[in-house]
Amino acid sequence: MKTLALFAVIIFAFISTASAQVTVVLDDYFNHEIKKDKSGKDVVFHYKWDDTANSGFSVWGKAFNDLGAKTETLTAEPTATNLQKASIYIIVDPDTPQESPDPKYVNAQDVKVLSDWVKKGGVLVLMGNDVGNCELDHFNDLAKTFGVEFNKDSKYRVTNDNYVMGKIMVDAKNPILKTAHQIYLKEISTLKVLPPARTVLEADGNKIMAVAKYGKGMVFVIGDPWLYNEYTNGRLPAEFENLKAAGDLSRWLIHQAKHK
Repeated sequence: MKTLALFAVIIFAFISTASAQVTVVLDDYFNHEIKKDKSGKDVVFHYKWDDTANSGFSVWGKAFNDLGAKTETLTAEPTATNLQKASIYIIVDPDTPQESPDPKYVNAQDVKVLSDWVKKGGVLVLMGNDVGNCELDHFNDLAKTFGVEFNKDSKYRVTNDNYVMGKIMVDAKNPILKTAHQIYLKEISTLKVLPPARTVLEADGNKIMAVAKYGKGMVFVIGDPWLYNEYTNGRLPAEFENLKAAGDLSRWLIHQAKHK
């Protein structure tokens, strides 16, 4: 009987763990850049889980996987149906006409779908970029729903390899970056933050990161796709802790998804 009881406990724990797994879905609709590979074939790149070059998110994806989360990609427009299995949904650097012959802009229906999804418990990540390198007008229609606006500027411009120009110090009491104390951001859009959002990282009078509790869900906003492979740590000096920051942010987002 004890053996059967123990077996039942193990099975229950396994089922509970499986059902509690967080699924992190990365957008491939608003950001869908294509280049030719060596054979001349069109390939999607730039901020993708399977892009292992400096331009990719393979390192950040591994950080999520190492914490037990599943990573997937959504190539279609977000709808209530195709977001059903998503615990966390990430939109990074929406395309401009210079980056795509057919850029997909955030529209009023997208804003409604995503705000409803967050309200029910979804965790939304919005990563912009500096002005000229990201479609910010329509992206702001979504961000403003949660009290955040991309300022359409370009701060922390770095000359050549003078990395110190992109240095941001993190306060020891930061609610998200628990282990990363010095990070690197280059050419970012700063933020305007109004309720229900609040600033969680500020430097030199600039609002860098913000979060917003919205219904049962949570939104995280930053004006740069700063966790791509090049800076986690494809080329930065060791004192910059973007790799630790990738783990910190992943851990925080997973916590939000599990405790909505």
